[in-house]
Amino acid sequence: MKTKLLQIAACALLSLSFSCKKDPVKAGSYSVNSPVKPSAGTSSVSDLTVNTGMTLAQINQVIAAASSGQTVWVEAGTYTITGKIVMKAGVTLAKKTSVNPIFDATGASTELLAISYGTDLNSCTFSGITFWNLRFVISNATNLSFKYCIFDYGKRKAGTDESYYADAYIQMTDTDVSLINTCTFCRRVNNSGRGVWLKSTTNSKVVNCTFGNGGTTGYFVTAVNDNSESSSLIDGNIINRNPALNSDNLQTDHGVYAHSFNGLTISNNTITGWPANADGGAVKARNGQNLVISGNTFNDSGILLYEYGNTPAYPYLNYVKVLNNTINISANLNDIYHGIGYYRDNTTGTEYSIRVEGNIVTNGTISFAGSNLNITNFNAENGGVYTNDYGILNLKAGISQSGNY
Repeated sequence: MKTKLLQIAACALLSLSFSCKKDPVKAGSYSVNSPVKPSAGTSSVSDLTVNTGMTLAQINQVIAAASSGQTVWVEAGTYTITGKIVMKAGVTLAKKTSVNPIFDATGASTELLAISYGTDLNSCTFSGITFWNLRFVISNATNLSFKYCIFDYGKRKAGTDESYYADAYIQMTDTDVSLINTCTFCRRVNNSGRGVWLKSTTNSKVVNCTFGNGGTTGYFVTAVNDNSESSSLIDGNIINRNPALNSDNLQTDHGVYAHSFNGLTISNNTITGWPANADGGAVKARNGQNLVISGNTFNDSGILLYEYGNTPAYPYLNYVKVLNNTINISANLNDIYHGIGYYRDNTTGTEYSIRVEGNIVTNGTISFAGSNLNITNFNAENGGVYTNDYGILNLKAGISQSGNY
């Protein structure tokens, strides 16, 4: 009788154990379009959750278990990163809670820890992750996104200056359909550098991002370098450089610097803190075509347009529209740096169809007076200077103009 009672009790306990056990979360239940988060406290590979305290190897195991279209959720916490975060095409890596998890590579290197990707980032998204001292070097990927991410504490390689381009947090080369949306980029004293570099890209967008605070996180040489091949958009960004950058033993290299491009729109940005000289300028654009600069607010410096002879593959500056920008300049100087200016040293190439219209440069200068400037080509296809509010207007004779005041 005693033995039978013990058997009954054991069976009851076993039954209770199975009735309380939760079903494992099935892979595939966390698609980008249906972001149903796993419940707090669950763990491991089966529910595609990166748990606080996991190593890089464990993080990569979780990502490896995901399939295209699924989301890997990352709990809040600081994760030590010493090498590559191994992604899979079509997978999203996203924060699980309202607090950004931190992927910390500050201990891994004396410079930015560069992680290289190719088609393994096709249709991938990074969302709500903070990256410390990490640099993404991406080639030939398509349909990739960074959303609501933070990039900070990047280390500058010793002995480099503004000519060293390999210091951008995100570098994309030959990518198609890329999006950098509502991200924050920070550069700190003694570790100045770049934010984003686009090389031979198509259909790239850098939108609604913040580059620096004008103070402690504003040590930018350049916020965005653009050498895009077609259809590039830089829109709605706030870019605030710390004017003390030069004490960081580096020269500056323009707020947005574009060259060798075809099809670029720079619109609705606010750019502050770059000096009004040859090393500065809120925007510098040279040797390219199909450029629109519109609806921006530039403080301290303005727009520099150039056509250099040292870029033989792009011996022109063609189809340029500079429209409805506000440029706030404190000093009214007659040069190309304090407002909207153009310079060409190329004697074989030329400019073609440049239209400057509706800009407010009340204390600044609009200067298109270079001796090399080709008047006929400048005015072609509705080129000219129209209805701008200016401090000084310095135009080569023959440039079409009207309504300026």
